[in-house]
This record gives sequence, C-alpha cells and structure tokens, in this order.
Amino acid sequence: MNVVSIAVDAQGAEVARPWHEVAQAEFVTLVDQRNELGERYNLKAIPYGIMIDEFGRLVKGPFSINVADEDTIALLEKWLSEPSYNEVLIREAEPPQKREDAKVAEANARFQLGLVLLETGKKAEAMAEWRKASALNPHNWIVHKQIWAVEHPENFYEGSVDYGWQEQQLEAEEAQR
Repeated sequence: MNVVSIAVDAQGAEVARPWHEVAQAEFVTLVDQRNELGERYNLKAIPYGIMIDEFGRLVKGPFSINVADEDTIALLEKWLSEPSYNEVLIREAEPPQKREDAKVAEANARFQLGLVLLETGKKAEAMAEWRKASALNPHNWIVHKQIWAVEHPENFYEGSVDYGWQEQQLEAEEAQR
C-alpha cells in the first residue's frame, strides 16, 4: 500500500506543486482540480483523509487529518505495516453518506461550471457561479477556499496560508447571511 496526498485546488497542479516541494514529501500528491473526491465522499472541508486500499475499497474515511499529528502517523504506519489491519478497518468502516439534496446537487453543478469558466479565462463569471454554489451549500468550505484562493492568492500561495484571514472571511460571510 502507498500513501497518496490529494490537493484540492481549482487552479491546478502549478499552484499545488510548490507546497509538495516545500514539505519535501516522499509520497505522490495528486491534484483534484474538479473536487471529484469531495463530491464522491461528501467532503465539505480540507484537510480530510480517506484511506483506500489497492483494490479501491474505502478503508477509512473521511476523517480530519494532520500529517504532523502523532495519532495520524501511528494510524498510517499501522495500516501500511500490518496487512491484517486493513481488514479490521474495512469491517469498522461506515459507507459514505451521499446526500441527494437538490441544493447540494445544484451547488456541485455550479462549482463545475465555475471551473470551466475559470479555465476559459472568464474569472468574473466563474466567481459568480461559485458564489451561487456557496449560497446553496454554505458549509462547503472547499468552495469558499477556491473563491478566496483565486481572488486573494497572496493569502494562499505566498509564504504560509493565512488561516486568520480565512477566519475573518468566514465571519464576514456568516454575518451577511
């Protein structure tokens, strides 16, 4: 089994790659530019971890992950070093809860439309679609962060990520609702 990191960034690998390099990661990082895993596993925020074995079975997921946390490291080390632990996790795993809520479905579609618009250079239109997606599904922080990262790259890609600024943005958005 291998550990693979998945970055969610609508702007693609070119903005995610520097973080992988700075971390001197010894594992592969994939970029989920379209948030396909987020939709499949109903993820609303990052960082989250899911564990999928070599047969494509969901072993553990989604869970809050911090690769600097001793408990997370111990879990991953046990999973990678003890083959029988994979079966234990599968027995304990709960299937992902996929909601078929109409608002969430529309929000996901608007997010995808925004991606296409952004890729074709229509940034203002993309942001408008993402804002509609965020209004439909306000607890999806992945959408919030994509809006912020495109509009305020200095808080995401220059130096360290400014989490204090993100908290201020969330408070401002919640006050507007």
